[in-house]
Amino acid sequence: MQEASQGNKKAFKELYSYACSGNAEAQYYLALYYKETKGSGADSDYAYWMNKSKDNGYDAAQNSPIPEPTTEKTEQKPKIESDESLKKLLMRFSFSGRINRTEYIISIVGSVLIFLFSPEVENDIVKSIIHIVVDWFWFSQGARRLHDFGASGWYILIPVVSWIYAAFPKGDKGENEYGKAPA
Repeated sequence: MQEASQGNKKAFKELYSYACSGNAEAQYYLALYYKETKGSGADSDYAYWMNKSKDNGYDAAQNSPIPEPTTEKTEQKPKIESDESLKKLLMRFSFSGRINRTEYIISIVGSVLIFLFSPEVENDIVKSIIHIVVDWFWFSQGARRLHDFGASGWYILIPVVSWIYAAFPKGDKGENEYGKAPA
């Protein structure tokens, strides 16, 4: 526990692994680690691991006080690293990978409708930024659609024909040189 509290990642991972496997002593020491590093609020990791240790019958944990839960809600910050919806949104602007016909048509029609019905912007700089973002989206979606049936994404630079052509052929079954088949 002392090594873990001094920043030894290997020792922390080992302690955490033992605690997750149900070792009551490891759960107790992990609770103490969290109390030392993050505090001992009722909604904290300290309270969670101390309760686990008590439930598993560790003697030292039986006498340790655990803060009572509060009725007021604590606001937690969203974890951007693990936010799948953000990753999916950013993937829409990527030129790598594949998308199927349905996703391609829905994304292009949807973005055109949003673009047509969005309020008129007076500022030329903002208008330019919006056009760049929308164009980037269209090109990335088109390139990814062309990848689905094994064509190079560069063909998207051929006006009109490539946009229409991307909507019709079926994609390759299984994996091709551009990645796995879209779900």
